[in-house]
Amino acid sequence: MDCLTDDLPLLELLCAADEVRVPGELESSCPHENAPDAVTDTYVVDGGRLLLTLWHGRLHEVIHRTPAESVKDASRRNDRLFAHYGQGDGWTEILDNGFGRTYRRTDQQRYALWSHAMDITTFGTMGLHQVKW
Repeated sequence: MDCLTDDLPLLELLCAADEVRVPGELESSCPHENAPDAVTDTYVVDGGRLLLTLWHGRLHEVIHRTPAESVKDASRRNDRLFAHYGQGDGWTEILDNGFGRTYRRTDQQRYALWSHAMDITTFGTMGLHQVKW
């Protein structure tokens, strides 16, 4: 049985900003509060919102605010997202603080965060991660 999160757009990190195509409506665009020269665009998509952080002309972070209807749907969605953003590499869980889990891709070039409390999943480059934290 399909759920809304089965059709979420999958984007390519580090693609040129002018190549980013989101099948949704741009809701807002604003400077990133922690990363100088970065902009966060928020799109309304089927199933929720996508927040895209563009920095130095490239896509560096994708936040999926796309809550699933069930634990099973969230697991299926996360499996799909982690496989896509892993690009053939695995993920290592770094921390589970009770609110969410932090991951690093095995090549240490990408990070992921999953807030199981809010069901929000983030994927980004370590370059942006180092600047914003």
